[in-house]
Amino acid sequence: MSRFDDLFDEIMWKARSAADAASQKTNEMVELSKLKYNIKQIQWDIEKAYSKLGAFVYEAKKRGDEDFADLINLAHGEIDLLGEKLEELEKQLLTCKKVSKCSTCNKENAKDAAFCQRCGAGIPEEKEETPPSA
Repeated sequence: MSRFDDLFDEIMWKARSAADAASQKTNEMVELSKLKYNIKQIQWDIEKAYSKLGAFVYEAKKRGDEDFADLINLAHGEIDLLGEKLEELEKQLLTCKKVSKCSTCNKENAKDAAFCQRCGAGIPEEKEETPPSA
């Protein structure tokens, strides 16, 4: 009966390993989907901010108000902030996808690639960020 128990244990271990791998892959896909959704939301917010900026300028010009620098600065700051958030989310997405982007042509390449697949430019090694030791 020991051989049967060993076989059963091995089957159960393989099934558990497969279930764990599927769960991990599902979690990765959910994380990627969330990041992509958040990126798209920030992009929409940036487009709305650009539209708002255009409306500010148009309305001020229409009224003959030439001093709308404060409104422009406010809209500019909002767009910059959204751009920073977008950049951070895009970095997180690249990390989740385990790729890096070519600084020359923006092609996504394998994380360990030394040269870009599209343009051949060298891709510098990304250094792991390590927290400072106390």
